Amino acid sequence: MTKALFKGLLIISVLFLLTFPAHSEFQGEISSKKIIHMTDTPGKTPFSPAILIDDTLYISGQLARNRKTGKLEGETMAEQAEPVIRNIEILCKKAGMDLSHVVSTTVYISDFNEFREFNSVFVKMFAENPPTRAMVQVARLAFDAKIEISAIAVK
Repeated sequence: MTKALFKGLLIISVLFLLTFPAHSEFQGEISSKKIIHMTDTPGKTPFSPAILIDDTLYISGQLARNRKTGKLEGETMAEQAEPVIRNIEILCKKAGMDLSHVVSTTVYISDFNEFREFNSVFVKMFAENPPTRAMVQVARLAFDAKIEISAIAVK
């Protein structure tokens, strides 16, 4: 590297640091953080079901588990999809939102051959202004579930 190029990069670096001083938003401070649970009695999982930060709700991957019994509901992906989305809806409601606030979803499925059946449920549950969606086929999900969905909702 030539001295002139090095000097130019150094000047640009200094100007960048002067232009973007350290603000609290760059230092990892969170103005508010609230853990949202499915039930009044938090589970013993090593992760939070959902976290509300300001007006954004980050929802962990949800399975078609009945929140009272803990058992998986439904045999097919379509049968499991609705309870999964209902669990997302419950977490949204506990944060003062509903499904219309969901802006992004990541869907993990065990078999793309069941995609159409799942998609019909997704379209029904998110009838207006559906969220963005990424879908990934995985080898296996917890409890041998057919589907898992994580989401982000914004007030």
